[in-house]
Amino acid sequence: MKEYNLNETNGEGLPAKIGVWSKIRSFLFQEIDLNAPIVLELTPKQEKVFGEVHDFLFQEVKFNELHDFLFQEVKLPDFLFQEVTLFKKK
Repeated sequence: MKEYNLNETNGEGLPAKIGVWSKIRSFLFQEIDLNAPIVLELTPKQEKVFGEVHDFLFQEVKFNELHDFLFQEVKLPDFLFQEVTLFKKK
């Protein structure tokens, strides 16, 4: 946004300098074109991550693969079922 120093001439009362409120008001009430296309500019690393996330979210999942994953046999290590004694008897 270009700032123009407007001089008061002929008593029109134009501001000599653009103030903070004028900048805020011009930002808040600017015209927005809702029909303009949205363009994302990504770095190569961002594009790679975005592509991986997209591929993960929209991957094809077959019922057989999902069933096999959910109902696979779980093997627990033996140390989980060991007897624990807190105090040793002498």
